[in-house]
Amino acid sequence: MMDDGIIVRQYEDKDILYMVSIWNEVVEEGISFPQEECLTETSGREFFAL
Repeated sequence: MMDDGIIVRQYEDKDILYMVSIWNEVVEEGISFPQEECLTETSGREFFAL
């Protein structure tokens, strides 16, 4: 296994806005996910908690 210096950790509350930003960028491109509406901080918090 190769170590690329990537550390995977459980997300924290401070990460939500960044996660929502990345998710929304992909959704807006319209080629990867069936979702059409972007997440807000609140809906993102609920979505990623699943």
